[in-house]
Amino acid sequence: VVNVANGPGRGVDPSYTDALTAVLTPLVGYVDVDYGRRHLDAVVADLVAWRLQYGITGVMLDRVPRSPTGHWSLEVIDGLRADGATTVIANPGCPVPAELVLRADVTCVAEMAWTTYRHHLAPPPGAPPERVWHLIHSCPARHQMDAIGRARRHGAGLGWVTSGSLPNPWRTLQEVQ
Repeated sequence: VVNVANGPGRGVDPSYTDALTAVLTPLVGYVDVDYGRRHLDAVVADLVAWRLQYGITGVMLDRVPRSPTGHWSLEVIDGLRADGATTVIANPGCPVPAELVLRADVTCVAEMAWTTYRHHLAPPPGAPPERVWHLIHSCPARHQMDAIGRARRHGAGLGWVTSGSLPNPWRTLQEVQ
């Protein structure tokens, strides 16, 4: 997930352009939907900016509401695909109806601190693991393998565990040993 300035930024940042050319894995651009308060036109404008500025055609929608509200509905994902999104990742960070998990390519159904996550319940049955993502932060190194095992047992094919803590735990990259 690439995040220049809580989105694609206002123009091309050469430091990102240079760094992104060395990345061999598919990239998605960060797009905040503000719990459904951002209008679809603004979300699509971010998708277009990611494509024009950095050649990125996928998006990670953050702060997705768990059910339709404001400008948000599942049709937002369809609209993004119609406007060229090759990958759509949704992050409500909590359990959601299966239709969202099945509409997006990947859905984050758990985003929380380890102290809460270790008591977290599994997502609804029927969600393929490759479409389910868990984000666990504030996890001490000694518990990170436990967190990964728990994510797998609870249906997540994708996960990120970090010792980083709020307000921005995801700024930390680390290897789990």
